[in-house]
Amino acid sequence: MKTNWDKLDEVFPGIIDGNRKYKLILEHILLSSNNKLLYTPIGFPLDNFLNILTTRLFNITTYFGNTENVWDKSIIYLENQYYIEIDLMNPENIKNIDKITPFLLHIISSKNVNMKKHYIVIKHIDALSSVFCEFKIIFEKYSHNVVFICTTHYITKLETPIMSRFSTFRIPLFTFEEVQDIFTNYLDISMNDYLVETKTRNIVKAIFIAEIERHPASTELLTKEFVELNYPPFVEFIKNYNKNKNNLEEIRALSYKCCQYNISILQITQDFLILVDLGTYYLNIRYPQQPLSNYGEDIKKQLKCEIIKIGAEIDYMLSQTNRCKEPLYIENMLCQLLI
Repeated sequence: MKTNWDKLDEVFPGIIDGNRKYKLILEHILLSSNNKLLYTPIGFPLDNFLNILTTRLFNITTYFGNTENVWDKSIIYLENQYYIEIDLMNPENIKNIDKITPFLLHIISSKNVNMKKHYIVIKHIDALSSVFCEFKIIFEKYSHNVVFICTTHYITKLETPIMSRFSTFRIPLFTFEEVQDIFTNYLDISMNDYLVETKTRNIVKAIFIAEIERHPASTELLTKEFVELNYPPFVEFIKNYNKNKNNLEEIRALSYKCCQYNISILQITQDFLILVDLGTYYLNIRYPQQPLSNYGEDIKKQLKCEIIKIGAEIDYMLSQTNRCKEPLYIENMLCQLLI
């Protein structure tokens, strides 16, 4: 039985070709002979777009399979006759980031026997922040022998010297109307009512929710909080939170869970802005001495401004350091929001 993800993969070329804006972006990328950097907010199906790009870049007309390989018992990558693909968010790769540079040198230090240059696709290039200095040397020394096609959701985490080696292409989110059109005319499925209410532009989340709705127990699972929040367990956490006890270990455990599920500083900020309006649970944590009658719109606006300020400061500090330290910064942020 085909999943909604399978359907999206099949119809995505038609979606892009039928949308003037995205078709133009794709054509501009294909015209560039430089290293290519594709960046987009979370919520756009970048992997599907990347599949179209590589298919047309290499004029692939028949199905080809990717072979999964492991280099030096540490780096997992996919290989076919046209290019090599590395997903840095693969758990094995993210813990062996220091071996990425030797792996790349192993490939590009020799000539490609099939084409003029090697083509290497790197997903989530921002994860390479700890080895950007080495990566710059690769760009300078081997530019004659390799073309990189890279993706990221976090363009601000890339250093200017790295970005200068790429032709960069921003891919915007679909509009809510475009998401509705894809659901109705391409996937032939309905969108969750809560997502319609909030006019979501996150088609990845919308399809994820639609996939859950296919199961019999979906009505119990798909509460408004589950659909609207990036990390729904925040709701139970603040409902059971006791400000009068030492919560540091619980907050630390929560921060590591956020990292496990790849919840970013931005997404945590978005969720806490929603929690401000969800009953009085979070308001009681922040203003325990305040009577319920005083929780007016002014206090809520003030609290939302504080949350945005905390999130922005933490995100900036994280962008200036190694991404491997993200759990510490998320823990710092949650402490500021809850203690």
